[in-house]
Amino acid sequence: MPTPRRSRSGAERSAPRSAESVAPLPSIRKHRTLEGLAYQDIRHAIAEGRFSPGQRLVVNTLATASGVSRIPVMQALRRLETEGFVRITPHKDVVVTSPSPVEFRERFLLMAALEALCLREVQPTHAPALLVRLRAQQAELVRARRANDASRATAADGAFHRCLWEASGLPQTTQLLQNLWDRGEYYRIIMHARRGGFARESLVEHEQILKALEARDIPRACRAIERHRLQAMERLANTS
Repeated sequence: MPTPRRSRSGAERSAPRSAESVAPLPSIRKHRTLEGLAYQDIRHAIAEGRFSPGQRLVVNTLATASGVSRIPVMQALRRLETEGFVRITPHKDVVVTSPSPVEFRERFLLMAALEALCLREVQPTHAPALLVRLRAQQAELVRARRANDASRATAADGAFHRCLWEASGLPQTTQLLQNLWDRGEYYRIIMHARRGGFARESLVEHEQILKALEARDIPRACRAIERHRLQAMERLANTS
């Protein structure tokens, strides 16, 4: 005789399925992808100065330009608000942030401390390869300045500093620095354009960092990068 099937208890019948058994949710994945694309597009536009500090952003216009609905754009803007790129008012107006003098100073003090931390974390075995990458970016900066190309120079400057951040092996610190860096991109392009494509002072300060690293003098390199960051703050603050 076949063995009778044992009936399941009510608790067994009503037990929810585990997370592993849930079918894929493609609409959620697609929505998150759209939000990510909108986030990158808007963030790059702010960093590159296409949306300037104090400018009001219209959600419908952004959605049309991005080819998506309002929802992923609004979610992208909320994410950008947490990172300090925009401010959303109680009436849902979205404005590109314009830092106050106090916020501006704090941003550069943070960068000075975090970049020095990155230098202290670089492993000695990684230092030679780091120096090669830094020298390559410094050479590109010199070429861009000779061409009076502020945009190209600013890109090389960003690459120079990212080499330092990434060599630390501290991904969260690198992301913090990238956020701080991108929020000042608009001002850097203007400042360097008014100084012949790239500020000569910045090149000199980079050389001081490089010479300290070549001498394997990390404390001196940390002092050089802190000085570079604070002097850059003064140059930017004096750019009207």
